[in-house]
Amino acid sequence: MTTEVKSQRTSMNMTWLVAAVVLVVIGAIAWIVQLSQGMSVLGVGQIVVWGMYIAAFFTLVGLASGLLILAVLADLKVIPGLWAFQRNLLIGALASYVAGGFMILMDIGRPLRVLNMLFDAQFKSPFVWDFFSLALGVIVTIVYLLVAPKGKWLPVIAGIVAGLVVIFEGWILSMSAGSPLWSGGMMPAIFLVEGLLLALAVTFIANPEPITSDWLRRGLLVLLPIILLFNIFEFAAALYAGDVDDLAGTNLVLANPIFWLGIVLGVIVPFVLLIWAGRNRTIEIVAAILIILGVFVAKTVTLVAGQAISFLMGTAVYKPTIVEFAGVIGIVGLAGLLFIVGNCYLPQKKA
Repeated sequence: MTTEVKSQRTSMNMTWLVAAVVLVVIGAIAWIVQLSQGMSVLGVGQIVVWGMYIAAFFTLVGLASGLLILAVLADLKVIPGLWAFQRNLLIGALASYVAGGFMILMDIGRPLRVLNMLFDAQFKSPFVWDFFSLALGVIVTIVYLLVAPKGKWLPVIAGIVAGLVVIFEGWILSMSAGSPLWSGGMMPAIFLVEGLLLALAVTFIANPEPITSDWLRRGLLVLLPIILLFNIFEFAAALYAGDVDDLAGTNLVLANPIFWLGIVLGVIVPFVLLIWAGRNRTIEIVAAILIILGVFVAKTVTLVAGQAISFLMGTAVYKPTIVEFAGVIGIVGLAGLLFIVGNCYLPQKKA
């Protein structure tokens, strides 16, 4: 019986490994096309310079920080039964951080430009701070993954760093010049809640243990209304401010059917499904997947709308290309591949 179970697990791991490699190959082809033909193969332009790539970056960093926070909660025994899953949480966080870094490399067009961050860093730039905060998140995750903490100081530090990394991403967006739609003050809080939603949803899918799943389900049911309220507050602040570009950007979001589709399918429907699903695992997984997709759609719409209205430049149109979709798919595959390889080969914690 034991041999049969191990054989099934090996077969399942091989299936996921092959799937991840296929996705990575798709992404690599997209990147080669982008490098050979230039940024013109993407849907971005002079007005909308941040599209799906940056939305995917924010999503991956949010997921990584959320998983790191869950690992801390598992270590502190806050969520029953999650401690046995802690190593997977940390490997998932590391894989997501690294994949997010590769997403940025694809977005900047010339990957070697990242060397300027290391050897000619302009510390007045918030993007340099962002680079080093992401590096700090990676370092803390690696240390936490490989070293068995004595006491609570390492988990507490890891939790603080994880929270600050994702909050910092939202803060950078909120302070970006020329985009008043993002400056309502709620963006850092929205990023933090979205990161926790992503982490809870992914862990909910991967961990079928009843006790742990019940806690994760409750967390999702609490955070879904909160993220809805935070978005309402953000839009209310933008409408109240009365700035011309702000109002135009807000109206652009509210007039976009994709935004409302994301609200309905990414927040309302999952909330209802999680309440009425009972013990139906399939329905619960569908709800979690909708949450993940809803967060990504929300980030994409908010990013594009914040750039689309620009003084004296009119309203821009952003249409993601097949190259962008393939690039994002490839990075998702990279995150999965790193998780699988890390789970197989990374050493256990050392005391």
